[in-house]
Amino acid sequence: MNYQTLRHRCPTWDDYIQHDFVKQLAAGTLAPDSFRHYLVQDYLYLIHYARVMALSVYKSDTLAQMRVGQAGLNAMLDMEIGMYLDFCRLWDIPLHEVEHAPESAITIAYSRYILDAAMSGSLAELYAAIAPCLMGYGEIGKRIKQAGSVEDNPYQPWIDVFSSDDFQAITAQNEAQIDLLLADASPAQADKFQRLFDTAARMEVSFWQQALDLS
Repeated sequence: MNYQTLRHRCPTWDDYIQHDFVKQLAAGTLAPDSFRHYLVQDYLYLIHYARVMALSVYKSDTLAQMRVGQAGLNAMLDMEIGMYLDFCRLWDIPLHEVEHAPESAITIAYSRYILDAAMSGSLAELYAAIAPCLMGYGEIGKRIKQAGSVEDNPYQPWIDVFSSDDFQAITAQNEAQIDLLLADASPAQADKFQRLFDTAARMEVSFWQQALDLS
């Protein structure tokens, strides 16, 4: 069992990485209100995700595993959340409004889902649950970059973060971590990893959709 197996067996993977939200963002045609909705909800989600990454350090058995978790947490706090705060300033969304915005139903469902997996499961189960977010964003950023940039795309800074060499290095490091953790999975464990992964991927699809629907 490895990451690529999880990815290829996931029935909604293409729905996730090729969602209309992603296509419109890449083309620069995404409605500003949809991006604002996404910014706020993803910031709220990422606060919980950072807690999951901290738990990955706690649940690690080796220093090497801890360092992967630490790198993921640092990237979350310094790259992703920092980027969202920069966008909020650029788009005149006050920080206190973001921090006190109500979580949408899908934000609550998704963030608590990964927290539950992190709290109740093994380190391998934790990574299976967060892999769609962690690895999918890297794949999306890389795909958009390879397709070529659109002139004056207001969402180019978002693309630049997830297509950057730094973020791609983090995804490669985490893929190696996932592969090691899943390598000796029994059939029953492999089935559980796939269920965790598939559910998280479905929630990613819903997360994009809520931004388009402003729900």
